[in-house]
Amino acid sequence: MRTDRVFGFNYDGSWGSSGLDLWQHHDHGRMAVEVARGKAYFPAWNTARWWLSFDAYQRDPALFLANLDAGLELFARHGIGVIPLLFNRWLDPVCDFGGVPLDHLVPHHSAWSRADDLFADVEGTGRDLAPVEQVHRRYLLDVVGRHRDDERVVLWDLCNEPLMGGYVDDAASSMRAAELLWLGWVRDVCRSTGAQQPLTVGNYTHPTAVALTEPLSDVISFHPYWMWNLDPAGQPMASKEGFERHVDEVVALAAAAGKGLLATETVWGAREDATHVEVLRYTLGVLRDRGIGFTVHALQASLVSDLHRDADGPVGLPECLHFVEADGTLRAGHEAVLEFAPAGPLLPTDRPT
Repeated sequence: MRTDRVFGFNYDGSWGSSGLDLWQHHDHGRMAVEVARGKAYFPAWNTARWWLSFDAYQRDPALFLANLDAGLELFARHGIGVIPLLFNRWLDPVCDFGGVPLDHLVPHHSAWSRADDLFADVEGTGRDLAPVEQVHRRYLLDVVGRHRDDERVVLWDLCNEPLMGGYVDDAASSMRAAELLWLGWVRDVCRSTGAQQPLTVGNYTHPTAVALTEPLSDVISFHPYWMWNLDPAGQPMASKEGFERHVDEVVALAAAAGKGLLATETVWGAREDATHVEVLRYTLGVLRDRGIGFTVHALQASLVSDLHRDADGPVGLPECLHFVEADGTLRAGHEAVLEFAPAGPLLPTDRPT
C-alpha cells in the first residue's frame, strides 16, 4: 500500500457550520467551484477526505445519497479519490460540527442495560432493533453498500477521533468498552455489505486510541498535529520533541502490525499566514521523512469549526486551519504544500489494499 503517495485535503463546503447544515443544504454548484479551484491551486491533489453526515441521511436518505454520488463523480473528474468519513466523535464546545454523542453509545435510562444490547445482531430473533442500531445500520447499508466496489472510494473512514477522553486509558471503563463495541459493530456492518475498499479509523493524537483501533483498521490513520500555540506542560504535542515522539510511536505500531499508515488530518492552524506556512513546512517535513502520506485539514474556508476567520464565527484553540480563503484566494505562501507532493498521480495500484 503506497500511503506515501497520498496527497490532499479534508473537505467541508463553505456554506454551512455543521455536518447537518452542510448536507441538508448541500450546494453542489459551490462545491464544484471549490473543488475545481483547489485542484487549480494544488494540481497534485489526489485524495480528499470528505466529511459526511448520518443526521442528514436520516432526514432525507434519497437526497443525501444523490448528493453523495454527485460529489464522488465531481472529485473523480478531477482525478481525486475519496475517503468518505462516515461518523464523527469529535465534539467541540466552541463551534460544534455534530456527531455521535456518548449518550447514544453508553446504555443508561433505557431498556438496554448492557452495551452489547445496543449493537447485537438480532436478525431472526424477534427482538426489535435498538434505535441507534436501526439508524446506523440503514445508513451504512445504503452508503457503504451502494459503493462497496466503487473505485472512486479509496478508503472508508469509520469514525473521526473516537475515544477522546480520559477514559481511553482506563481498561475498566464502561464508556471505553461501549465505544469500542460500537466501532467494532460499525466495522462488521461495513464488511457485511461486501465493501472491497479498506477500512480505517481516524485517530486523534493519543497512542492508546491508535493502539485500540488498530485491530479494526486495514490501514492505520492518525492526526499528527504539532500544536505550536499550546503549553507543552499540559499538551506533549505542543513541543516538537513530543510531536516527533508520537509520530515515531505510531510508525512503530504500524510496522509491527504490518499495515499502511496515513495522516488523515494534519497541520495545526494559525491566524497569521506566515506562521501557518511555518507549521505546514515543519509538520509535513516530519511526515515526508517517515514516508507518511496525508490529507491536510482542510482545503476551504468554511463556517465549520476552525476553518474560518474571527469575523465569520467563533475561533478555537487551533485557530485557522484552512488553505483557501472565503473569497476564493489562496492564503499567502500556502502553495508551499506542493513542496511535499509526490511525483505523478495516485495510480490504482498505489491505493490501499
